Amino acid sequence: MSGRERTYRPRARTTRPLGEGRSANAPPSTPLDPPVKRKDGWFVSEPLAHRLHQKSALGRRVEGGLVLTPEEVLFCHWYRHLPLPGGDPWFEFSLKQDNSLLRRTIALDVLRNGGERVVPVDHLGSRFASLPQATWAIRWERHESWSSHPGHTQVRIQRTHDPLDWDELGQWVADVHGFDHLAELVVIDDEFDTTVYHLSFMQPAGHHQHLGDLNAQQQTQVAAWCKDGTTVDGGVFLPVGQDWPLPSIGLPHFSGRYLRTEEWHYLQNPSSRSDGLFAALVEAGLLLRPGFKYGCRWRAYEDDIEVAHAPWLIQPRSEAPDNWEEVCLAVRLAEGVNKRWLCADQHGDASSFLNIKRVG
Repeated sequence: MSGRERTYRPRARTTRPLGEGRSANAPPSTPLDPPVKRKDGWFVSEPLAHRLHQKSALGRRVEGGLVLTPEEVLFCHWYRHLPLPGGDPWFEFSLKQDNSLLRRTIALDVLRNGGERVVPVDHLGSRFASLPQATWAIRWERHESWSSHPGHTQVRIQRTHDPLDWDELGQWVADVHGFDHLAELVVIDDEFDTTVYHLSFMQPAGHHQHLGDLNAQQQTQVAAWCKDGTTVDGGVFLPVGQDWPLPSIGLPHFSGRYLRTEEWHYLQNPSSRSDGLFAALVEAGLLLRPGFKYGCRWRAYEDDIEVAHAPWLIQPRSEAPDNWEEVCLAVRLAEGVNKRWLCADQHGDASSFLNIKRVG
């Protein structure tokens, strides 16, 4: 007799209606004045300006008050009982002026949800010189003093359908790390749902022998075996058993050793740069196996397959996704099987590996 099936309640999705506060706090007895349009933003006068700025890190101080960005106006409308200037038509007018307002508003709402301070770079020019162009805001964690602490992350925003330039993205991550910040990415889908990622460079390495670890006699023997191998579908078969000195390369099958084509080429000429990325990974001590079950080129092991699962899924940049929707899918799949997804690039003799990790 089977047990009762588990039932699931669909998650309620946020709709962010205008004209309705989302704060649990009661509105003030005297309604606040709406912000006033200025060249540099939306002006809020004292004493409200002081509270918004000092307590919540909202706006940029100017004489007599502060200036808010449009996304901050909406945030204050929902959580600080601030009326919209001109009511609902203000929102439609603002969208016509800047159709990227939606993504910034949603990102600000989501990232401030836990009490963190998120400040658009428009307000930070005097504190942070030459911030990367793609950075939209700097985030401080709840326990950090935003007025004195240098900040925790730099935030950029993408929609799922945005094209992806891996060169530009890698440079942005490197520039962000130069400020001693984490690189934080908010991806917004077509339901206005968000996923938050942290981006960082990694250097995967393992404990396996590679060709350069063998002595001259062993290398000569491996070259001879490879030369005499039989070409089969997808690789080369070598009639070698227990004498094979590189357990991480090739598969023991049919009382011999089956090498994938990339492995055979590497053993024939390890100094060739035709597949420098494969050589770099092998020479970093990794055991590489096909990753087709996971939608990538390789799964990479630090230790023997019998000892531990592969911690990394590696995709060469030439085969990597070209939009954020596909990246989100790849990362979700990797983390669903407890692995890290790396986009790998080869620059001459140097390799770089960009990890995109889902954090929220």
